Amino acid sequence: MVVPQTSTYTRENAQCMGPYKVSKEGSPDLCLSAVEFSDIPEMVRLLNINQSVFNGSAIFQYPYLESHARDRIQKAHNTIISTGVNTHWALRLESHSTSPLIGWAHLHFEHYDESKGQSPPIHPKTGRQVKAAEIGYWLSPEHTGKGYAGRMATFLVSEVVLKEMDCDIVRAVSYVDNMASRKVAEKTGMTLELERRPIFVPKLGPGVQKDICIYALHRDDATKGIVKENYDY
Repeated sequence: MVVPQTSTYTRENAQCMGPYKVSKEGSPDLCLSAVEFSDIPEMVRLLNINQSVFNGSAIFQYPYLESHARDRIQKAHNTIISTGVNTHWALRLESHSTSPLIGWAHLHFEHYDESKGQSPPIHPKTGRQVKAAEIGYWLSPEHTGKGYAGRMATFLVSEVVLKEMDCDIVRAVSYVDNMASRKVAEKTGMTLELERRPIFVPKLGPGVQKDICIYALHRDDATKGIVKENYDY
């Protein structure tokens, strides 16, 4: 989706704000709604229970500080204002925003810097620019083993990325050794697109690398030859 850079949007007219009921099956009725600054205390608490999210992500820090949470939520709100699309959600056990978050989901749309020689891929059948998004997710250590992450990611892929945002491709990146994250990607219907590639992870220190793998779901088999490899954090 191309949005004029001069446009300004509000939370009232932005897309993908939710709340969404994640699935009709299972209990409780998991919901996704936009992240709020009121989520900061619980977000900090959950991300400091142990190092599971830190160990499984190239982005999240440990210890996780209030400033980390505030910066991340501010960026999410800035994205709404600049693009008119909400891209960060809290997973909650109830639909109202005062319900504590128990997990997190986000997406970003793949972009290409033509000044660096990067060209957006073209759909082989339609001739238009391919729309692609990458999702990420984490779940509170207090709620693992219940299938919540799989339900959350499956809804995000099928209902938000493919339907509401009309994307052609959705991807998820995991550390090769993060089997829990990989299983969630597989539950959404994604298949392995890139088996292994080392990347630098700045939060781990200068020069430290981790092996990642990439999962993808293509709405049309015609785009399966379009593989993204330029991942760095």
